[in-house]
Amino acid sequence: MVLFSCDHLTKQYPNGAFTLSDISIQLESGKITGVVGENGNGKTTLLRIVAGELGHDSGEINFFGESESSELDWGNIRSRIAYIAQRIPKWYGLLRTNLIFEASIRGYKGKAADAIVDDLISKLGLAEYADLKWSEISTGYRLRFQLAKMLIGKPELLVLDEPIANLDINAQEKFLADLRMLVSDPERRVSVILSSQQLHEIENVSDGVIFLKKGRMIYAGDVDKIGEERVWNEFELQTNLSPEQLKACLRENESITYSGKTAHIKVGLDFSAEQFLEKVIGAGGKVLYFRNISSSTRRLFNA
Repeated sequence: MVLFSCDHLTKQYPNGAFTLSDISIQLESGKITGVVGENGNGKTTLLRIVAGELGHDSGEINFFGESESSELDWGNIRSRIAYIAQRIPKWYGLLRTNLIFEASIRGYKGKAADAIVDDLISKLGLAEYADLKWSEISTGYRLRFQLAKMLIGKPELLVLDEPIANLDINAQEKFLADLRMLVSDPERRVSVILSSQQLHEIENVSDGVIFLKKGRMIYAGDVDKIGEERVWNEFELQTNLSPEQLKACLRENESITYSGKTAHIKVGLDFSAEQFLEKVIGAGGKVLYFRNISSSTRRLFNA
């Protein structure tokens, strides 16, 4: 089921410094969509529009089957969306008390409020921390408590702006596992859209990816279809070989560019990652870092 869609969406800021242009996407229940790209390329602008927090200038937009051709019921729309911005407001008092209060204003009373809060605390692994204060938990657990708070309202669309930016790798993995659990829950069937610069982690958890560059949509589609139409295999490598020695591992028309110590390599489609690494090792090279980005949005950063 499509919960949000837009067609040729455009948003221009008054000073003319930035424009989000010609965005066409669909967000479906039970799926995670990652939005990737460098800072300042439109990720937050797009997410705020999806969350109903920001208007747009042109293009067609649709929330939960309601299009702009009819008058949108923004009260109903926003009640079905949960938005977690980059900066989470500080909580005061005990964490569980905050969740009970949120449940009460969402219409849960007495034992019903306790039940939904206890269920979320259990599912998100928060029981050990529920009787602590905001200042007593880490950034990763603050994010998970904020997620629990948002889920009390049983949103259909969950919008997250750079949620894992300040988390260590273990906290990132736990949080992304929480998201996968949510979209897999048949009782929720929530759709999640989140932005990040952590490409590998986001591509691992997402069903679809949107890549933005300078306000334009360079790619939008299934994760497993990234790079299907490529004409090169592309790798990132750090090695002890000199640029000249590494170049000798390549064939005619294949190329190397450098970003600091990392070599970005383009080779023919018939030259696999395994074959390339054999060449490097055969030339006496030590592989300090390697990633095959042929089927990753990482390759689009250099396009």
